[in-house]
Amino acid sequence: MPLRDHESDPTAEPTDGEPPPLWIPLHPPSAGQDIPAPPNQDPDSVALRAPGPGDVGGKGASLCRLAAAGLPVPPGGVLTTAFFAPWVRRIRDSKAWGAFVDSVRSHPSSAPAWTAACERLEARCTDLALSPAQADAVEGLLSDALYTDGGPPADLRLAVRSSSSDEDQDVSSFAGGYRSLLGVPVEDLEAAIRSCFASCFNVRVAAYRLERGLDPLQLGGFAVVLQRQIDSLAAGVAFSLDPVTNDHDEAVIDAGRGLGESVVAGLASPDQFVVDKVARRILSRRAGGGGTSIWLADGGGTLERPEPPASTPVLDTPQVLELTDLLCRIENLYGRPVDIEWAVADDGLHILQARPITTYVPLPPEMMTPPGQRRRLYADIALSGGLTINAPISPLGLDWMRVSIHYLLEAVVGPTEPAPRLEDRLWFFTGGRMYQNLSNMLRFASPRMMAKGAAESDALMAETLGAIDPERYRSPRRPPWLRWGLLLKVPRALGSIAGPTAGFLKAVLAPQRTSRELHDRAAAFEAEIAATDPHRPPGELARDLGERLQPKILSISMPALAAGLTAMKLIGKIVGRSERRKELAEQLTLGVEGNLVAEMGMVLHELATLAGPEACADPEALARRIDGRRMPRAFLDSWDAFRERFGCRGPHEMDLASPRYGDDPALAAHQIAALSQAGDARDDPRATHAGLVARRRRAFRTLEGELPWYRRPVLRRLHTLVEHFAGWRDTPKHHNLMLHQVLRSGALETGRRWVEAGRLDRADDVFGLNLADLAEAADDPGLDLRRRRRERVAFLRRLELQVHNFPGVIDSRGRILRPPPRAEAPGELRGTPVSPGRVAGPVKVLSRPDEKPIEPGDILVAYTTDPGWTPLFVHAGAVVLEVGGVLQHGAVVAREFGKPCVVGIDRITARLEDGETVEVDGAAGVLRRPQATETVGDRPEAGPARP
Repeated sequence: MPLRDHESDPTAEPTDGEPPPLWIPLHPPSAGQDIPAPPNQDPDSVALRAPGPGDVGGKGASLCRLAAAGLPVPPGGVLTTAFFAPWVRRIRDSKAWGAFVDSVRSHPSSAPAWTAACERLEARCTDLALSPAQADAVEGLLSDALYTDGGPPADLRLAVRSSSSDEDQDVSSFAGGYRSLLGVPVEDLEAAIRSCFASCFNVRVAAYRLERGLDPLQLGGFAVVLQRQIDSLAAGVAFSLDPVTNDHDEAVIDAGRGLGESVVAGLASPDQFVVDKVARRILSRRAGGGGTSIWLADGGGTLERPEPPASTPVLDTPQVLELTDLLCRIENLYGRPVDIEWAVADDGLHILQARPITTYVPLPPEMMTPPGQRRRLYADIALSGGLTINAPISPLGLDWMRVSIHYLLEAVVGPTEPAPRLEDRLWFFTGGRMYQNLSNMLRFASPRMMAKGAAESDALMAETLGAIDPERYRSPRRPPWLRWGLLLKVPRALGSIAGPTAGFLKAVLAPQRTSRELHDRAAAFEAEIAATDPHRPPGELARDLGERLQPKILSISMPALAAGLTAMKLIGKIVGRSERRKELAEQLTLGVEGNLVAEMGMVLHELATLAGPEACADPEALARRIDGRRMPRAFLDSWDAFRERFGCRGPHEMDLASPRYGDDPALAAHQIAALSQAGDARDDPRATHAGLVARRRRAFRTLEGELPWYRRPVLRRLHTLVEHFAGWRDTPKHHNLMLHQVLRSGALETGRRWVEAGRLDRADDVFGLNLADLAEAADDPGLDLRRRRRERVAFLRRLELQVHNFPGVIDSRGRILRPPPRAEAPGELRGTPVSPGRVAGPVKVLSRPDEKPIEPGDILVAYTTDPGWTPLFVHAGAVVLEVGGVLQHGAVVAREFGKPCVVGIDRITARLEDGETVEVDGAAGVLRRPQATETVGDRPEAGPARP
């Protein structure tokens, strides 16, 4: 039944003289009936509307919506947020609430520290009692929705479910947080309602609010759903997309005997069905392994029974398909993937709960193809290839990537325009990411060729690409740009690369002189960037940077980079097959000088030494002292040099929206403070690097003495190239980031002007707009920039909340492709070796560089890293990454800091836990787990825990 159009602040007193309803029924009146007003309201006072989460909580709103759509929802009603408003006020007026507020403010980012205060709040709820109005509301709900012939049926049992206004929303589910009670007799109902309300203050709920960016002190509205308890023969959960593969065209059903609580709580190993929703065909069945089932008890509540493995499936094929059809109806009703709880009883199938799935990887609509149509395949090239961004990229940052690549391409092949249709492009920028269209790539490259091209930057992606089915994913038609006319651009392209190619040959023939010349040109180029005026419209500035400056990076850095990388590859080929010589050749690729990212880590460590442990004890105070120039002169001199050289760098640095060391001293202060921790001599990165340099030169002399005379000149030349040019690996990116910083400064200046004009709230909100928006806003003072920004960042906000790790390869129905499973011995995880050495230590899994400190000797485990993670490598005993290859940032820095490093282990951040001890063998590419007994890669036995 619809509610009236009133504001639903659960603690607010009514302002219009009309009390809000204390309960509503779940089911609307049958067809042809008049729609009565909700209880306690005048039908002519205000317009009627459907109940929302602010009225009946997320679960209640969902059940009302399902019932109104004619889906088989058990009868019942909802005690509304207005029902619980007096209890909320009493709790907020209590001393226990004050203690909780103090606890949150004292430890704003540490939910475990709130545990004692939360327990006191839950205990305080035991004193609450129903007022006469609340008691009448409960009786009214039971009489209207559940009683027959004026009284309760003799066997009536109730399902009492919590329903918060924040629960079961698009970006927050609170699964397993709030309390629900099953099989409740009518005489125990008041205690059950009170118990559900007390779960508002459970520390799990507070911690989840913190995790999802919600204010732990803002309770939101709370309601309770009362329904007839279904005495189910079978029950469970179902997902309208496959939670393992992320495939939108597959449903997954977990089914157990008895009540569904045994499935959602993980007490039983359920039967599992994977269904093709388009073809209505069961793709796979997996029999359950028994466990414990839960049933209704005769006297109220539930009881548990041991459940042996069944000889027959819990559901037959018609039941599976009927449930899939209902699941698809609910998905269409919500307009996005959902998961549901369901039950089968003697009277048929019932839907107990439905909510949007909040943990899948969404794609923007323009990347999706319709169900059943041929799929396109995409590679996320923002994960590797030098970008290494595992986060949504801001609209302005993504637009700058698009513009800069466009100008770079024009510098090589001449004027070009992207294909008008996304499906025809080779790469594109949307949904906060940069993608490559592999379906079009497959028109002229085999999976093996693509895998070979990806191997050095992303070993795991290379394995995935090598195993794809080209017949399934190859574009059925040739993209419009792949024509014979493309050959006309070849002469221009050859002419464009002639200069860098000549520079490479010159570097090989005259390395010392070329090195001096390139360093001089790089210094002049950096001065030219520094002299660029950022006080211009961002679009004009971006065009100037892209057309005038960016192409120069090719002629300056690429010859040196190509010479260094070529030399490092060839060294291993000329030493022969001797294992000893191969080890010596490996040492010739370590201890290279001039790598800017490695140098940045060394300087940060030196700043920590200059600051001293006492100054580093409080990072925020250290930042204030640096900003106020209240540090020793030696520190300030080093700090000024660091900012001038590395001010354009920082965590997530490839996105224009990310602050840099030059913007905010606090970024570096936190890393400096972390580096001040006590460690041994091996934790001095400059000393470690100097040792590697000396080791490389000794290895060269040894090899020179052992190789045949005719190979020695080649070895000498290759080693000379390594000495002069291998350190240029990060220089092109550094120069690009200097351009980034100029554009960032100009954008922030524009943002500040619009803040002063009242068009934006903060200067950095400008990064939520793209270049076209900025140009339009300059021409149209009336353009609503706040609204435009909200539209631009809405999808990115979903990504921030839902996606922890962006998949490397995904298709246009959302299916995430993974590499074939590797053969692994028990207790071993195999990846790709990128930095030698063997170290054992405790695991520390991080999703971002500022998440937690790395103690000396910790094994740093991450999905991927960028240069902002470099200081963490200093104390780490070893580094393990999912995304990476021999040329990825993490591998290069690990090698220069002498840390063992293994990359390319699928789902490594989910397979390891903080504190477990592992051994990392960087030479073999193996991680050993002495205590491990897991089997990796199986489909989860049950869906996520549900309340």
